[in-house]
Amino acid sequence: MKGTPPVPRERLPTRRQCETINLHYNGQRYHLTIGEYDDGRPGEVFLHGTKPGSDTDLLCDDIGVLISRLLQHGDDPASLASGVGRLGNGTPASIIGAIADVLVAKARAKLAAVLELAP
Repeated sequence: MKGTPPVPRERLPTRRQCETINLHYNGQRYHLTIGEYDDGRPGEVFLHGTKPGSDTDLLCDDIGVLISRLLQHGDDPASLASGVGRLGNGTPASIIGAIADVLVAKARAKLAAVLELAP
């Protein structure tokens, strides 16, 4: 198979900052935990909010793993957000897009804070 070689995985530090937020999508409340690299970039995602052990809960686990792997292999939140389905009004078509939008908003907020502190 030809093409560009895969980007190596950038492992997260053993101890890292994380934040858990409530995410509402399609009438359901989820708990989204975002683990960060030392420089503040998101590097892992955990999603919970349904009955433990249910099919939807297992799907949430897999969504978290896949988004985490994409982030650890070099995808940035903006490319994730632009690559997922959108409804006609621009809102995310799935919980995956909603997570990507949260990651983009957090990245923008961090950048704004850094720019505000710059002389």
